[in-house]
Amino acid sequence: MDILLYVAAIGLALWAQAKVTNAYAHFSKVMTEKRISGYTVARSILDSHGLSNVEIQVSQKGLLSDHYDPKTNTVNLSPKVYNEASIASVAVAAHEVGHAIQHAEHYSYIGVRNAILPFAIVSSYAGWITAIIGLLSSLDFLFYIGLVMLVVIATFQLVTLPLEFDASKRALLNLAEGNYINADEVADSKSMLSAAAMTYLAAFAASLLQITRLLLMRGRRR
Repeated sequence: MDILLYVAAIGLALWAQAKVTNAYAHFSKVMTEKRISGYTVARSILDSHGLSNVEIQVSQKGLLSDHYDPKTNTVNLSPKVYNEASIASVAVAAHEVGHAIQHAEHYSYIGVRNAILPFAIVSSYAGWITAIIGLLSSLDFLFYIGLVMLVVIATFQLVTLPLEFDASKRALLNLAEGNYINADEVADSKSMLSAAAMTYLAAFAASLLQITRLLLMRGRRR
């Protein structure tokens, strides 16, 4: 049973990644009617929300490396998203701007996520190792410390979901109200962002499956 859960977790993660990659590959070839680049869309939305202090930079990490960095107060867009006027580019750019707006408005889930973040970082490095060592050595306290760390990671992923959904909701609203895209293109942008959101859902579901797998392994050893 635990092997099936492991395969399911890995398969879910790979499926979600393939889904967003395929969606991006498709919608990056579909140009918007108004031919407005991702950078121009992002800059315009930021300025319309009084966020002229937020800089937009080209991310050097490559494809799908787009993100908002609250530490530097910058929206970082991959080269294609920054320069091109495709559905994928404007949707992703508007989504990352959505995160910048969230921070400016002190969106409630940000505080919760930031509070969990340091523990999630430590847990991402030590959780699995601690749990497996505890399991193999039959040291219950070590196993449960590792398990708690994995629960912290899952909690962090869960809290991240409303942030991502809200950023996508803001993106679609800003794109439509700002007339950056037409009505038909809104549906395409939604499909692009929905595919991206699946990676976060899949990561959370995979964590739950892995936690369940560890518990089953522990129960069998007992």
